[in-house]
Amino acid sequence: MRSSPKSGVANSLVVGYGNDLRGDDRAGRLVASLIEETDLPGVHVLSQSQLTPEISLEIAKVDLVVFVDASVETATLDISAVGPGVAGPTTMSHHADPATLLRLARDLGKMPNEAYVVSIPASNLDLGFNLSPKTARAVDEAVGAIVELVRGS
Repeated sequence: MRSSPKSGVANSLVVGYGNDLRGDDRAGRLVASLIEETDLPGVHVLSQSQLTPEISLEIAKVDLVVFVDASVETATLDISAVGPGVAGPTTMSHHADPATLLRLARDLGKMPNEAYVVSIPASNLDLGFNLSPKTARAVDEAVGAIVELVRGS
């Protein structure tokens, strides 16, 4: 899913990712969809099943990027700044992580001024579309927090 920013120029990018068929793992993509519905000026939204190197081309065009994903490693909504990762192997697989994508954007000549990872607590990764109550509450929290981040950039 892609959206065009209303102002014509995106200064923020929200990338939600996860598996739509695995319960709470769909939280990142759901947040991306909800952010897209807010129709914020200057915000470009991507919803992906996984992070791929090509996303670095979009990251290199913005001042702020927010990555949103579900995590079994956090008990509460967590928002952390992230920077470019160290150079990895010269071969690239078909998926990446936020730090690698930031490094690739930097290598392309422009890295965002700000980058964050929003981790949404996940406990139910069973097949299905239902979010656990805790994850559903964190999705709503994440949308509010991301709107504040974007408006502050």
